[in-house]
Amino acid sequence: MKILIDINHPAHVHYFRNFIKIMETKGHSFLVVNRSSPIINYLLDYYDINHIVRNPRPKKKGVIASLVNLLKMVFACIKASVAFKPDMYLGFASSACAITSAVFSKPCILLDDTEHNTMNHKIYLRFCSCVLTPFYFKKNLGEKQLYFNAFVEQLYLHSSLYSPQTDVLDKLGVKPNEYVLVRFISYDAHHDLVAKPLSEDSKRLIVKELSKKYRVFVSHESLPNPYEEFALKIRPEQMHDMEANAKFMITEGATMASESFVLGVPTLYINPLHVGNTGIQSATFPDIVINTTDEYEIKNAINKIEKEEVWEKANIIRRTLEYSTINPTEFLIWFIENYPRSKEIIKEDPQYMDHFYPAQISDNTVIDKKIYWATDY
Repeated sequence: MKILIDINHPAHVHYFRNFIKIMETKGHSFLVVNRSSPIINYLLDYYDINHIVRNPRPKKKGVIASLVNLLKMVFACIKASVAFKPDMYLGFASSACAITSAVFSKPCILLDDTEHNTMNHKIYLRFCSCVLTPFYFKKNLGEKQLYFNAFVEQLYLHSSLYSPQTDVLDKLGVKPNEYVLVRFISYDAHHDLVAKPLSEDSKRLIVKELSKKYRVFVSHESLPNPYEEFALKIRPEQMHDMEANAKFMITEGATMASESFVLGVPTLYINPLHVGNTGIQSATFPDIVINTTDEYEIKNAINKIEKEEVWEKANIIRRTLEYSTINPTEFLIWFIENYPRSKEIIKEDPQYMDHFYPAQISDNTVIDKKIYWATDY
C-alpha cells in the first residue's frame, strides 16, 4: 500500500514516525508532504522519512490568510499525489489531505485531538473517510468519528517505543529532577487567534523567580529565543529526554503538557485555550497537572508541583498509565492495514479495542489497578 501523509507541526512527525517505520518493514511505502519548517524538516531527515516540502505557515493572521494557505497546501498535496499515486491519505486534522483524497477518490484517515480547531473540522469532515480521536476528546464530530483508548502522545512515548535517556543532561551539566523546563509558544496557528495569553512581563517574571531556585531551560517557538540567557540549546530529537528528566514543566503548549504527564512529570499548563488531554489530566490529577493563566494562582501552583511527593506520585502514574490505555501505534497499524473492515469492526464492537491493551506491564512494581478517568472536565 502507498500512503501519503500531510504534516503541519513538529509533533505530527512523532505521531507517525514509528507507524511509518513499522509499516515499511511490512512492505508499505510512504511519502510525507510537510510544511516548510526548520524543525519539521530536521526531524523528518533525522528519522529518514521520505518527504517533500510545501509552503510555510503564513506570517499574517486571519481567516483569508488561512484559506489562501489551505489552497497552497492542497495544491502541494495534489502535485505530490500525481507522481506518487497513493492508495490512502493519512494526517493529523489535515484539511489538505482530506480535500486531496476526495479529488483522487481515495480513503483518508485523520487523527485529531484539538476540540477548538472548529474551522478545520468544518472543512475536513466533508471530505475525509474517518477521524480517529482519543477517549478524552469532548467534541462530537458525527458518524465519521471513532474513539481510541489512549493519549495521542503515546504514539511515540509508549514504553514499548521510548525509554528516557540522560546523555543530553550530561552535556548540559545537570542531573535528573534538578532543573525546570519552560516552554513558550508563538500563538500563530489559526485556532490561537482567540487566545489571550500571559503578558511577556509575566512570563519573564516566572522565569526570573524560578531561576533563583533552579536551573531553568526555556524553549521558545519564536526564533531567535528571546530568553537567550536560559535558552535550551539541544537538538530537536532530544526534547523528550529533557521533558522526562525535569523536576517539573511549565508550558503554553498543550502537546508538551500532555507529553510531560505521560512521562511522569508534574506540569503547569499556562495557556487560556482548554483542550481534552490537559483537561482530563488536570481533572483526574489536579495536584500533578494544573491549568491556569492567573498570575496569583501560578505562584501557588509552582509551590504545589515542586514538592517531592508530587513528583513521586507523577512517576507512579507514568508506570500505571498503560494499564488504562492501549498501545495506539499497534492499533493504528491494524486499523490502516484492515481498512475499511476495521472501521466496521470498531463500530460493531467497541470492545474490540481491548485487543490492544498490553499483555503485561514490564515494571512489576506498578500498582495493579487501572486509572479511572474523570468524566467532568
